[in-house]
Amino acid sequence: MHKLLARIKYDFANWQQISDWYKNLTQADAMNITGQLQVNDARLEMTFVADVIYIPASNSHPGGLYDNQLQPISHAITHRDNKTWLGAPLKEAIDLNKLPLHTSDKPYFFIGDIYNHYGHFIVESTARLWPLLYLPNGFAENYLYCGKDASEKLLQKTFIKDIYGSFSLSPDNFLRFNKPCRLQNVFIPLPAFEIRRQGNQLFRETMLHVGNHLAGDLSEINNSNLTPLYISKSKLPGGVSRIFNETAIEEALASKGIEIWHPETLDLASQIKELTSRKYLMGAVGSAFHNLLFCLGNKVISGVCLGEKLNSSYLIIDKLCGNNARYVIGKQSSIALSKDPKLCDRSRFVNTFYATNPKQTAELLLRNLQL
Repeated sequence: MHKLLARIKYDFANWQQISDWYKNLTQADAMNITGQLQVNDARLEMTFVADVIYIPASNSHPGGLYDNQLQPISHAITHRDNKTWLGAPLKEAIDLNKLPLHTSDKPYFFIGDIYNHYGHFIVESTARLWPLLYLPNGFAENYLYCGKDASEKLLQKTFIKDIYGSFSLSPDNFLRFNKPCRLQNVFIPLPAFEIRRQGNQLFRETMLHVGNHLAGDLSEINNSNLTPLYISKSKLPGGVSRIFNETAIEEALASKGIEIWHPETLDLASQIKELTSRKYLMGAVGSAFHNLLFCLGNKVISGVCLGEKLNSSYLIIDKLCGNNARYVIGKQSSIALSKDPKLCDRSRFVNTFYATNPKQTAELLLRNLQL
């Protein structure tokens, strides 16, 4: 264990801003990015804490791990952009003397939270798994998380079972508590990815491990298909954002020989194989773009952002993967947020956008692909 900790010791002095890459962004693009752009290959640290106060998620607090002074344990903190998420300061008084104590024959391993939303799961619920690339199977039996969702249903989701199964973990390995309690012997790795904030190359290695486990030797199919692929949301039953008339964009692209792809029609392993095989990708940015973390090969990407700001997480992922990506923001792509109640169905999608000129959007996507 001491050799492992020495190998993965975290060195804050090694943080590297991606200044050379960031300078290549146009000034207009830079002004429309939300979040930070930290990408690094520093060695990460996992700490061991003998006495931990566990706070579950609630409607008013996301939960976290604290010391016996009720101060956040630094390694257990997760940020979103410049805000503290897991491990935020507590607002309610807690009587430490009344907290039940839980012990285990094997140590607890903290993974943060397990999210029901696919995109958040990919980049947040896997961000602390990187030590499992080095630790032996069975190192810990209890993988601790702070989420609100009941594990009985959440952990049965196919993509969650598939991804955690890549590390020989089953739903029985995960544990959460409904009330504050005290725990002994908890290993806490630093997160290798934080949305709109930072990404570490160990996160990329972790996700490639998943990709190769689920889809086989990806090097055999790396960028073997040069036909551009448009990743569509038009068949999604629900989500965060959609383009109401996206099929019109698809028709314009299909007439130019572009293949249209609906990733939700395939299992995750098949999605990884398909994306690994492609060199050129297009689409409206969304959770499906996170799947590139599982795939080998530097991609050329032409994307449109549904909104007036691009989430910096996509740029961080592109840097980790070595992708060459160009994104167009909001109205520059002739796509605008719709307020027409006939088009908007918030029970299915939080935001509905409308392409005012689908052919123009298709032409812009093709032009930015730089073929």
